[in-house]
Amino acid sequence: MKINGKEITKQGVETIVFPRPDGDLVFRAKPVTSFEDFDKLCPRPKAPEMLKPGNIRIEDVEDPKYKKAISDWADKRSNWMLLQSLGATEGLTWDSINPSDSETWKNFGKELETCGLSPIELTHLFDILITACGLTQDKIEEATKRFLAGQAAQ
Repeated sequence: MKINGKEITKQGVETIVFPRPDGDLVFRAKPVTSFEDFDKLCPRPKAPEMLKPGNIRIEDVEDPKYKKAISDWADKRSNWMLLQSLGATEGLTWDSINPSDSETWKNFGKELETCGLSPIELTHLFDILITACGLTQDKIEEATKRFLAGQAAQ
């Protein structure tokens, strides 16, 4: 796809550096543009069907087991996305996370906490993850201002 003949490109990789006496910690976050691999590992749960009068089958999205399953699935999806994004960090390995075991993905927050990152550093790290994986309102406003300034100059 192109706009005015210009090909649309992906967002860039975000980088954050935390100073340490024995060498700075460099984290990189890349945009996650596909959930195809996630969907193969963790298919979206299906709501159970219920039979309504007139022999009409509908999904029971209010079923408590389904609600729990979809909530767990959404948590796994978020964790997978953040892990994939941090995959841009060279040399990053995890102690308690197995990429093919969705039950371990939730450990990433705890691992980041226990490795010595301060709460403020964690906040900054999550900010770049969010920025890399999606547009923030600030980025949209900056781009809009650049566009409008260019229009005014013409």
